[in-house]
Parts: sequence; structure tokens; C-alpha cells
Amino acid sequence: MSRTGNADMDIGCPECDATIATSIPPGPGIHAENDSNRLLGKETQCRNCGHELELYYY
Repeated sequence: MSRTGNADMDIGCPECDATIATSIPPGPGIHAENDSNRLLGKETQCRNCGHELELYYY
């Protein structure tokens, strides 16, 4: 089942332990009848130290 609207989330930076606020756009979701459930990704950067973070979602 896919979501409508962005999901807001806070994640921790593994380099400096700062909290990063970001949002994930809606994905197609996971469907039992579909074998090609695609993992999507988004990149963001820590505003404190500049470390690049990659977020993955369905």
C-alpha cells in the first residue's frame, strides 16, 4: 500500500550525532502480487558536519 504525502522523520548522523530532520516522499509500497517491489532512495546531508546520508524506502 502506498502513502499519500511525505513522511517526516528525524534521523541521527553517524559522524557527529546531530539530529537531522528530513522527509521521505511516498513510495509505491510493497505489493504481494508484484515481484518487482522497488527499493527507492534519497540523499541528504547533515547540516552540522556535512556528512552525506542515504535513506532507502519502499
